Amino acid sequence: MTSSAARNGLAGWVFVLPVGVLLVAFVAYQLGDQVARDYRLLLVALAGWMAVLAGLAWTGARRQRARGVRWVALAALPASIAVVAFAGPSTVVAGALLALVAIGIGSCIVPRSSGSATALLAGLAVLAAIVGWTLPLPIHHRGAYLLGAVVVLAWRRQALLAMSRDALASARAVAAAHPAWSMLLVAAASVASLGLWLPSLNYDDNAVHLVMQAQLLADARYHFDVQRQAWAVAPWANNVLHAIAAMLAGHEARAAMGAIWLLLGIDGARRLALALGAPVAVALAAAAVLTAQPFTGYFTTTMQVDGASAAILLHLAAIAASPAAARPGPWATGAIGGLLLGLKTVNLLFALPLLAWIAWTSPARGRWLARALAIGLAIALPNYAYAWFITGNPLFPFFNAVFRSPLYPLENFRDLKWMAGVTWRAPWDLSFRSNLFGQVAPGAAGLALLATLPALFAAARTSRPLAWLGAWAIAIAALLFWQMQYLRYLFPAYAVLVVLGTVALARLAPTRGFVAAVLVLVVVDAALMPTTSWTLQQNAWARMLREGPGGRAAHLRAAIPERALLEAIMAREPMACVLMADPRRPFVGAGRGRAFSVHRRYDPAAWQARQRAEADPTGMAWRSALAQWRPSHVVLAPAESPVLAQVLVAGGWRMQDAAGGEQAWADPAGSAGCGRGRGKHDGR
Repeated sequence: MTSSAARNGLAGWVFVLPVGVLLVAFVAYQLGDQVARDYRLLLVALAGWMAVLAGLAWTGARRQRARGVRWVALAALPASIAVVAFAGPSTVVAGALLALVAIGIGSCIVPRSSGSATALLAGLAVLAAIVGWTLPLPIHHRGAYLLGAVVVLAWRRQALLAMSRDALASARAVAAAHPAWSMLLVAAASVASLGLWLPSLNYDDNAVHLVMQAQLLADARYHFDVQRQAWAVAPWANNVLHAIAAMLAGHEARAAMGAIWLLLGIDGARRLALALGAPVAVALAAAAVLTAQPFTGYFTTTMQVDGASAAILLHLAAIAASPAAARPGPWATGAIGGLLLGLKTVNLLFALPLLAWIAWTSPARGRWLARALAIGLAIALPNYAYAWFITGNPLFPFFNAVFRSPLYPLENFRDLKWMAGVTWRAPWDLSFRSNLFGQVAPGAAGLALLATLPALFAAARTSRPLAWLGAWAIAIAALLFWQMQYLRYLFPAYAVLVVLGTVALARLAPTRGFVAAVLVLVVVDAALMPTTSWTLQQNAWARMLREGPGGRAAHLRAAIPERALLEAIMAREPMACVLMADPRRPFVGAGRGRAFSVHRRYDPAAWQARQRAEADPTGMAWRSALAQWRPSHVVLAPAESPVLAQVLVAGGWRMQDAAGGEQAWADPAGSAGCGRGRGKHDGR
């Protein structure tokens, strides 16, 4: 895998040694204890299936039967069937339709030689901008989305057919030439795709990210209700793309975009490795190591943006590492950069050095920069522009001590829970004491970065691209970590560094050592995937395999009873107004814009009112708050809000449903005003 003969000597094996050291630490820190037995059995079954197919492929190769493609396709079959069964056929169809539409649009600004992945990214960027700028208009009907999709497919059918043929031919050639590495990549992707089976259980999804699609499905427009939901105008490009998938499916379809981001991340890792001069086999190995990262699997369970950011960043790094003549051009590059900024403001730190380098090394750099900025700003700015217009703060609710919007406390938002401090042990602790840096278990960072970092440092001395890309990723990661010691935010840098490290290891280590190291890292990191979230440590896959697709709803009711109660209320009474009265669990996402919470960060005024009301044992304060807000339903945990529970009983409210310590109560008068604090800035 490298022409260097020195790598086959003792010096080459030195770079494999960190894998052995980390395996010893894996046992010493008992990281395996964080993984449920049923999940381990699932991995064993998957490994057995892959081993049988690999054996058949090897036997066929010895007999000179070129059937590697068939075995790779067969390896992907169980995961594909499971995603269709548990995510739902309509979700899968919506994802495929969204991808085709995006490629069709992207092909207008991306040359065919740049490939379908680049066209897909550019098309997603354009779609996010079009929908983002038109969110307040009551035009977002499912029929309009489906009609638009049909028009794009008909209009761009020739380009779609050409790009599809190219992509299929390339995939077949790679699988035929490297069936073993292809199957390892498929195995890692199968594990990562487990998150696509699950309902949306993530805290932020249910509190924020699901709101947009619920409102579009219900009202054909977005409410911009910043007084009830402080994050309503925070960077929303990913929420917009998920909303498009939901509109095409007719219901929440998180797995549609989740699968797209997963596949884009895999291809981005492969492209970056190839841009660095790695052979195809090493590029597949790098993609497998990245795909097996614990957080790669985690991001298929959620709408949080760091996984999407990593996928885009890998492609942008690949563009930067490619010769100027092989790049897709300013329109496509600017669109991809704009999408990255539209996902998250801090992505500007990641993207700016790469975009500056690409612009500087491009011919006619002035004209290149003007075109890239024109499309990039049009794609990146919708949420920032609306935030400025509605609140006076383009970064609302961040930096409000600077912009001084009257709609949020005058403070610069900072989550002080994750300020464990920075020490020289941080790289080690991120892997083995991960629980200090997020709502995760030890092992959540995986082992691949630590295992390949020595090789990256060594190879950087003789490879300029490895040196500057590695320095860029490490510098940005260090800057972010210095500000807040939160593991999830580092994943985009981890993704790039893992790919760079795998390429470096292939250059320095003996071939057998490299193969053994990659196999170990893929298996161990895939096994650690459940450490990234409490929702994954519950091992819902065993239950779902036993109960079938129906187990998905049962698991949601058990894991997030508040959402199940809210969905039941909205199904019975679409115009209900629901107060989510548990301040710990502001899960209003499924409320179609007609649910509000008393969480301190999302609605400071309602939180203060709730604190005063619970401190008043007479119940008068709660009765006053309910009269002002006029909810038709209240979802609460009586143990958390005993005074409110007493007020509801005394007021003749009736309990409709209960689950997991939470109760749903209905006002006997049936009022549904949702009149709390409505003002000129709430977007209604």
